Amino acid sequence: MWSFVSGIYANRYGEVIIDVIFTYIIASCGFWVLRYSLHQFFQRTSFIDEKKEGTIESVVKNTSKYLTLILVLITAIQPFVDWRNILVAGGVLTAIVGFGAQSAIKDFLYGFFFLFEGQLKKGDFVTINNELAGAVEELGFRAVSVRLTDGRLMTVPNGEVLKVINGNVNHRRVFESVIIDFKEDPARVRVLLESLCEELNELHMEYLLRDTDGEFVEAYHYWGLSSLDASPYGFKFSIVATVQDMHYLQAAQEAKFRLAKRLHEEGILLPSIRAVYAQQ
Repeated sequence: MWSFVSGIYANRYGEVIIDVIFTYIIASCGFWVLRYSLHQFFQRTSFIDEKKEGTIESVVKNTSKYLTLILVLITAIQPFVDWRNILVAGGVLTAIVGFGAQSAIKDFLYGFFFLFEGQLKKGDFVTINNELAGAVEELGFRAVSVRLTDGRLMTVPNGEVLKVINGNVNHRRVFESVIIDFKEDPARVRVLLESLCEELNELHMEYLLRDTDGEFVEAYHYWGLSSLDASPYGFKFSIVATVQDMHYLQAAQEAKFRLAKRLHEEGILLPSIRAVYAQQ
């Protein structure tokens, strides 16, 4: 008798395992086809920009994982659960689950608003909660993953994102400054910076932001001399340009290097600061 009952339960568990495996395979394949079709559609069309496409693909990828897990869990417990009793006790269960999942619900709602309002997109260079900065690598309904400039991956639950400084809102401004010794001739420095701007405009032609007519929104140009008391060490000069957000880091780094190189070649004096130590 016991062996007969054991055989029945063994068969039942075997059927459940097979159902779970089939559910996982079907769900995984279905979501893979959905993601692949979406990717191919974006590859062949240009209805929305690349960052929004990447954001949508990231969200679909992350959401499909959760949906697959939910389907597998439902398939696994369905043979052993009386759903009528669950519906009767639904109010109590809802209260318990709601209390225990407040954080998850908060993350989901914040993630929904991030996506709906377009506050964050995949690839944006952001600073979260005035802490570390980096590029958004993954964006989902639960959390946002940011690749820091030193290569580390920072994952922050959406509900804990209180303040976001987004450096990528279609364009960014390269604003590079240098402090020159008071002994240096300001006119000489201005000529050098204007020449440097012409060089950068040719070098960064593909980086500069253009308007609908194809004209540069703001090419590299000499910004000017700050007030004479802006720095106690010397004159402060600046150059600026408006570039496409995706090229900002590369453009800014190249502008810094070219500026330093030209100052060195021309022998422009920079402030010399000496530390003075008092002996006790």
